[in-house]
Amino acid sequence: MEENWYLQECRDDDVISSNEKLFKVGKFRETLNYVFTQRLVNIVNATFQERKLPITNTQEFLESGLECEILKIGAKAWESGKIRIKIAVEFIPDELEITELESPLDDLRRLIHEDNV
Repeated sequence: MEENWYLQECRDDDVISSNEKLFKVGKFRETLNYVFTQRLVNIVNATFQERKLPITNTQEFLESGLECEILKIGAKAWESGKIRIKIAVEFIPDELEITELESPLDDLRRLIHEDNV
């Protein structure tokens, strides 16, 4: 079972620690938004123009998706929809060593068992 969770599940004041440096999730999220909405738009625009692909609204392509149709081999008709780039930041926890913890009820169970013996 995949146990990854996404940055959107964190609050802005939650803290990330990496290489003995601390930073707030809100600042990290804000920086990623800048990278993916400002810088990436410029890179995608330039690359699509260089490769002569007719994407005219890169911002829309990255955010809500670009209206389009696709014709798959063997299909009987075009299928309409949207195409977009989806980038996710996820936290992948290290595998924890599972140890059996003693329950606070274990003492009660022992006492009951002793009384019944």
